Amino acid sequence: LQVLQAFRASAARWQQTREGHTIHGRLLGSGQPLYFLNGAGGTCELYCLISWLLKDHFRCVLFDYPTVMGRAARTPETFSSFLFAAMEAHGDERASVFATSFGSVAALTAIALQPDRIERAVLQAGFSHRRLSPVERVLSVVCRSLPLVLQHVPLRRAIQQGNHRVWFPPYDTSRWQFFSDDTGNVRVSALAARAGVVAGFDARPQLRAMHTPVLLVRSEGDGAVAANCQNELEACLPDVRSKWMHTCGQLPWLTHPHRLAAIVREFLEPEARHD
Repeated sequence: LQVLQAFRASAARWQQTREGHTIHGRLLGSGQPLYFLNGAGGTCELYCLISWLLKDHFRCVLFDYPTVMGRAARTPETFSSFLFAAMEAHGDERASVFATSFGSVAALTAIALQPDRIERAVLQAGFSHRRLSPVERVLSVVCRSLPLVLQHVPLRRAIQQGNHRVWFPPYDTSRWQFFSDDTGNVRVSALAARAGVVAGFDARPQLRAMHTPVLLVRSEGDGAVAANCQNELEACLPDVRSKWMHTCGQLPWLTHPHRLAAIVREFLEPEARHD
């Protein structure tokens, strides 16, 4: 990916230590601040394409969650604190956020705790509560001590290909390889710990009191569970709208970044004219 190389060369590195955890991230572009909140797996570099497209309009702040091992730290509030720490590192009292899947845990918790600090929120594959299956619950506990990275897990590649490969552009095979390599280096114990956070997360009682403008980005490849979660958000949030992305899977920031960037700009800069 040429854009990935340009991103690595142009995006400034930064770090911030808070409560014993060091957050590492990248900073790209100028304009109003836009913070990116990762999903459960992969690094912030997975946002390289969309942040590159938005860098002329927003100061894009990306970061990776620290690997949190202590049981007391495995809470939604822990992950929202990482967002607030990143904002403090860059002197931002207020900012907008873009969150995908697990990132919505941090985003919605941040809105509930300090609503005045989150100007607008874009949630892609977001949820306020997600019930884990019995198998997922068992795995989230058992796998917390496994000294493996995801690429060493049997059938991982086949499952990923079945869920996501069809949505990637066939003319750019490097994009799929980048996604596979990046997510393959995630520690299984970190994924299991984050699954435990999801199991205990339930923001539904707070949704009707959240008046931050929210955009739900929905896609054809979401699946029934994700669709139900987003239906719930759409029904309960006071200031919410949805945008449908057709012929698009669960990773539009990688598969269809131009379309997604236009949607994000329209929501965050409603007065902007797009080419």
